[in-house]
Amino acid sequence: MSARRLVSLTESWFRKSQRRLPWRDGYDPYRVWVSEVMLQQTRMEVVLGYYERFMARFPTIAKLARASVDDVTAAWSGLGYYRRARMLRDGAIDVMTRFGGVIPATVGELMTIAGIGRYTAGAIASIAHGLHEPIVDGNVARIVARLFAIEAPLGSPALMREAWHRAEVMVESSKSPRDFNQGLMELGALICTPRRPLCGQCPLRRQCAAFVTGRVDELPRPKAKPATRELRIPLYLVIDRDGRVLMRRESGLLMRGMFHLPHGDTTLLTGTPLRIGVSAALGTFRHTVTNRRITFEVFAVARRPRTLSSEYAWIVPDALGTIPHPSYVRKALRLAGIGK
Repeated sequence: MSARRLVSLTESWFRKSQRRLPWRDGYDPYRVWVSEVMLQQTRMEVVLGYYERFMARFPTIAKLARASVDDVTAAWSGLGYYRRARMLRDGAIDVMTRFGGVIPATVGELMTIAGIGRYTAGAIASIAHGLHEPIVDGNVARIVARLFAIEAPLGSPALMREAWHRAEVMVESSKSPRDFNQGLMELGALICTPRRPLCGQCPLRRQCAAFVTGRVDELPRPKAKPATRELRIPLYLVIDRDGRVLMRRESGLLMRGMFHLPHGDTTLLTGTPLRIGVSAALGTFRHTVTNRRITFEVFAVARRPRTLSSEYAWIVPDALGTIPHPSYVRKALRLAGIGK
């Protein structure tokens, strides 16, 4: 199987079939960087709305570097995996202080920036700067496993090592690393999907070992899934005379710095659960955080607590857009008929 043939077919298909995405307008390195961070573990259709709002709020790397952690995580609220937002801001500060505000091109320099690993460095170098650098994410690993009939399970070190090696060989023979790398990711997102791939529309099907041998549904081999945890967590809605809602700032690693409604469980959040008298149950809703499937029970509280530690604050519901918070806070408030 010729690497050059695979690459040529991928580049040609991408040029004809690529989606119109906002960061593909001029391939500015900062815009590419933000898009890649947002797309980690998040679906494209979710990212698009957040991306436009985030870029309107932080149109330049200098503005992002000057922003507070709260401002950045507030703009990220609802996207999940909030460590990405904090690391993106840290990286922007790094670029301003060490590179004079100019995002470097080489993978070696990029990987010295806070929050940038091998994949993101390769994406910026190849997509924004046109360098012959490989990138491997879940989409690319899946395509490579099928193209070359690699037996290692999805997500395994063995598959990732082989995928990086194959990607490096292929990108070296590309005329446009930008088109090739994006083409592989686009094929993985639209054609070579995990289930029911559209092999009849794939430009690489005649070069694909899995397709030729009828093993598309077998490859890549699945990885073991972590056990799903079912949780039930009470949330307390405490409102003062001015219509403000009592919220607590999280200090744990999972959602550090985010504002939550007071809770009665420490499985998901840190801190001491708030002990208050409950007046009425408002209802329940479901929410998923990583491998946790949570049923939140929302309770209205008639009497405010007499004393509160400094981690608590009274928040105006209409100001939530400026305050970092997980998406389930809005779900709880909507259930109670508060906010939008």
